[in-house]
Amino acid sequence: MPSSDSEIENEPLLPNTEQDVEIKSVTPLESYWNRKTTLFCLIVFTLGLFFLVSAIVISYLLYFQHVLTLKILALNVWGMPARLGSQDKELRIKAIGDFIQQGDYDLYLLSELWMRPDHQTIQTLLPDGYFITTVEDLAISGCDGVVLPRDCSGLAIVSKFPFVEKEFIPYKERGDWKKLDGEFWAQKGAGRVRIEPYKNFIADIFVTHTCAVGTTYTNAYYRQKQIQQLAQNVMKSKADFIIVGGDFNTDPRDKETSYHTLQSILVNSIAEFFVKISEWLCPKRATYGNPQNAYSNMYEPVLYDYLWHKATGKNMIWTNYFHIPFLKTEKIVESKTNTSVSDISFSDHEAVTSNLLLWKHKL
Repeated sequence: MPSSDSEIENEPLLPNTEQDVEIKSVTPLESYWNRKTTLFCLIVFTLGLFFLVSAIVISYLLYFQHVLTLKILALNVWGMPARLGSQDKELRIKAIGDFIQQGDYDLYLLSELWMRPDHQTIQTLLPDGYFITTVEDLAISGCDGVVLPRDCSGLAIVSKFPFVEKEFIPYKERGDWKKLDGEFWAQKGAGRVRIEPYKNFIADIFVTHTCAVGTTYTNAYYRQKQIQQLAQNVMKSKADFIIVGGDFNTDPRDKETSYHTLQSILVNSIAEFFVKISEWLCPKRATYGNPQNAYSNMYEPVLYDYLWHKATGKNMIWTNYFHIPFLKTEKIVESKTNTSVSDISFSDHEAVTSNLLLWKHKL
């Protein structure tokens, strides 16, 4: 039988879920021990966090106190006399000296600084406390450098650190005396200086310039022999760290062994930093024939200039940064009717720069 309206009204809408709840009282002793336990856990957590952070900081300091950064630039300055083919030499050498004077790098590895007056220009503009190798340091005794670059290497190293040792290694294979490229009459080679940029950090720094590529010939035979001789001397070094830079006149794509000889014993900084070959072996990072170069942009873009490195024993060295800076200066040309100003490159080659991190296993 259906329920009446009054029964519906009196029926509860929700069931009664109330239950008897037992309230347990906490004694003063239990409250005391609860507070003590909480405080103990907090202390243990704080101490654990403190020791963890301390361990990380101490490990960081112990590691990085053994790490040193070296900023390096290598540049072929195109210092051939104008009658032998260079352009705007005095203006460019002065600009290079002004740039070095800023002291932005720890080491400057220069090649084709053939003439003694140009070497003197760079020397007079050195930053305070910097050092430069003399012409005689990195050349054989017969070097001219006043009239012609006969028997000269054209090499120089500018350093923020004093030289512990200096050595010139003349290449035995100089070039073909029958060719008119002048390679045979110069005395190219490798210059080496030893520095100690920090206590017990011993570094050998090499700068070199090998046989150039001719218009109708490659000079590959002589260049390969020169680089083999360089590699042998690099492997003899007992320094903690070895850095090799300069104009090698060989591109990784050349059909010769030069690049691969170097790659077998050293690390190429540009390749280490950019990793992908398409990022570093490309026209925008060419060091000769670069589209941005005022003197050589009409030639095929190639990579001729490098910074290489290696560490001995358990020491480590790696590239933290690599850059091609496209260094330029202003050239003012005055005529009877007007004055024009144009930007010119420091050289027909581009400079290469790298920040290298050196880690010494034990001081």
